[in-house]
Amino acid sequence: MNNQTPNFYALLIGIDFYFPHRLPEGNYYKNLRGCVQDINHVETYLKDTFNLTSDQIIKLTATASDTPNQPQEPPELLPTYENMVAKFKEITAKAQPQDQVYIHYSGHGGRAKTIFESLKGFGGLDEALVPTDIGQPNSRYLRDIEFAKLLEEMVEKELVVTLVLDSCHSGGATREMSGDDRIRGEGFIDTTPRPTDSLVAPLQELAQNWQTSTENSRNITVVNGLLPEPKGYTLIAACRDHEFAYEKVFEGTERNGALTYFLLKALRQYGTEISVEALFNQISNQVHNEFERQTPMLMGETERTFFGGQSVGASRKVPVMKVDIKKNRVQLQMGQASGITKGDEFEIYTFRTIDFQNSENRIMRVKVVELGASDCWAEVIEIPGLRSLHPKLVEVAEGTIEIGSPAVYVSPGLKQIRKVRVILPDPLPPFPGVNIALLPTILEQVKTQVEGHRWIEFCSDEEKNENVDYFVSLTSDGEYIILDENKELIKNLLFSIKVDEPEASKKLINRLIHVARYETILDLDNEDAFASLNGKLKVEVVKSVKRQPVVLNADGKVPVLEEEEKRVDLIIRNESNRTLNITALNLDADFSISKFYPDGVPYDVVEPGQNIRRELKLSLPQNYEEAANIIKVFATVDGTNFQCLELPPLDQSRKGFGKEKPTNALEQLLAAVVDENNPQRKITVVIDASEEWTTEKVEVMVKKSGV
Repeated sequence: MNNQTPNFYALLIGIDFYFPHRLPEGNYYKNLRGCVQDINHVETYLKDTFNLTSDQIIKLTATASDTPNQPQEPPELLPTYENMVAKFKEITAKAQPQDQVYIHYSGHGGRAKTIFESLKGFGGLDEALVPTDIGQPNSRYLRDIEFAKLLEEMVEKELVVTLVLDSCHSGGATREMSGDDRIRGEGFIDTTPRPTDSLVAPLQELAQNWQTSTENSRNITVVNGLLPEPKGYTLIAACRDHEFAYEKVFEGTERNGALTYFLLKALRQYGTEISVEALFNQISNQVHNEFERQTPMLMGETERTFFGGQSVGASRKVPVMKVDIKKNRVQLQMGQASGITKGDEFEIYTFRTIDFQNSENRIMRVKVVELGASDCWAEVIEIPGLRSLHPKLVEVAEGTIEIGSPAVYVSPGLKQIRKVRVILPDPLPPFPGVNIALLPTILEQVKTQVEGHRWIEFCSDEEKNENVDYFVSLTSDGEYIILDENKELIKNLLFSIKVDEPEASKKLINRLIHVARYETILDLDNEDAFASLNGKLKVEVVKSVKRQPVVLNADGKVPVLEEEEKRVDLIIRNESNRTLNITALNLDADFSISKFYPDGVPYDVVEPGQNIRRELKLSLPQNYEEAANIIKVFATVDGTNFQCLELPPLDQSRKGFGKEKPTNALEQLLAAVVDENNPQRKITVVIDASEEWTTEKVEVMVKKSGV
């Protein structure tokens, strides 16, 4: 940028140096080495990107010097309590409504005996940012109630505030070093008597603001225990409560905070117009992959660009940028930074379309084949009204598609109808009363007599094997066998069907339909790239080993448990900022599906940050020595009944949705998924429903005791 950005202000605070002083019980805040470098890099980025002046950036830092008891900076530039409060107020006074304010803190977080006993009670604690001079007995923390008030004053003035906290809070746990990685937080509670007045506001005003901020919050302090639920501003915090905020050497020889490092890396790669949510999805995964015990948090206003320049929402609509007729493709203004992957599909509508439910406005469907950071190329795969693929579909649509035509993201479809191919053995075995050569014809005729027969289709001779889901054949003993798409036996089909037994063909068709329904429910997932709940549900199988919890399904491992094994728990954690309704289904080895949790009610309510712990006792169906069990957990915003997904064991009669009428968009989807007589080749997850649910599953191998 060549021009100064007049409506942008930044407050940058980095603390490596902490004045030495032993707190009660010998505790103290260790010096850090990457916080000031974080702030310097952020400053450079802001100046280079927005051409900010020194009047628009306020920086408070404490850098270690050659003198052990003195930082490099003069007193007026140090991040003391007094200076931090003063600079917050200075920016609030200077900025005008709708101006952008960016705040970045890198340093220690801590806990201290509360000075607000009227609010928190005797023995209560204050979460706080730790100033550089906290080692001095009369120094003060910037406490949670004060910090909340400073931010509220900015929000009340209608400033567009973005806050990044690259620090952790102790949560009472010992924060040890991990190799050469350093942690920004300590594990003690400071009981040093401190001044009880505040430079932020009178105590009564602070108390009133805190009560107002928390009275409607389900979780009073949701951001590492430091802040109420953010309202009116955007916050990215380095980690959850009881976790760690690491710093390490990422490049060269200097240290950086993990959150700050990956934040700046993503901003340089994707630019300033990236949405908050897309940016967070990038950096949170990178941080967590680097440090297993650090999971960043995103809270507050997320439907805008990161620096607050414009609202972006969670829009699934993007414009067509270019049309390449020769290569039968279009370029869309959405890419990897927004979570798009190869294979994702969009439907393109006529220019200026408003009603996207009107299929008459739909021009074509395209599939992403080439990804960029902020754009992608998508190949045309379908045009309404054409029964077969045209070699140059874009040419067919030429004249209707324009630059700027809206493309609407379509979540990956769920396949219900399964393709079946009959493979006859060679040579044909003789069986009295059965003409083996006519079996393909016989099975097709019998299929139409079975309820739910539309769930399967027999392949024509011309269709390729890669389109086949199940292969049916005969053993030399005349038993039907069902193979999967890789021509491997489908597991757990223990009970044979003889080709010459009564109603053998009907039994086989029913078995194919049952397996198809079971696997459709197993595959049911919310693959919408924009679904805000995806990744926010965590399911773990945990066992106590020498008094320490061990996650048995970590890194996709399949735990092996003995039947009715004791002291194994299933932990379901709500990592979103919304109250969720939890239901868990058990997909058993006998192809039955039943509700595993909760008992007696359709779902259990779990608040943000909370979890469910349920003892996991799995049994094997009769005649099974070993089999896989799958626990599929659903989390929904609205109360949802998953009863329609239940299935009896294989070879027993099935039921459809029943007399229950769907009460929300997700239940409408579930009704379509299990419809006995009207399956679809591809069910597209309803957009209205995709924002309201997510699901995760774990597989457990169960074996007989002593086997």
